[in-house]
Amino acid sequence: MENRTLIIDGASVGGMEQLHGRFYAAFDFPECYGENLDALHDCLTDIMEYDAVIRVTNASALEQSLGEKTAAALRRVLNDCAAENPHITVEFIG
Repeated sequence: MENRTLIIDGASVGGMEQLHGRFYAAFDFPECYGENLDALHDCLTDIMEYDAVIRVTNASALEQSLGEKTAAALRRVLNDCAAENPHITVEFIG
């Protein structure tokens, strides 16, 4: 099975709009992708044709890059997706 990896540097995320664009490109989300956390959850949990690895480096810096509430929500969504879909692996490093 194919493996796709998205590496996100928590210290230089650049905001949620940029982050959604990176998810869209890395995992071939549909054109109708809504660029919000609900849509991210839906698209990630639908992945079945390949294994997706999401590696967040400098994870402790997410709060400074995105704000405390947004960073916590993103972590929660990514962890939930990994728990729900065996094709998703999420790693928070640093």
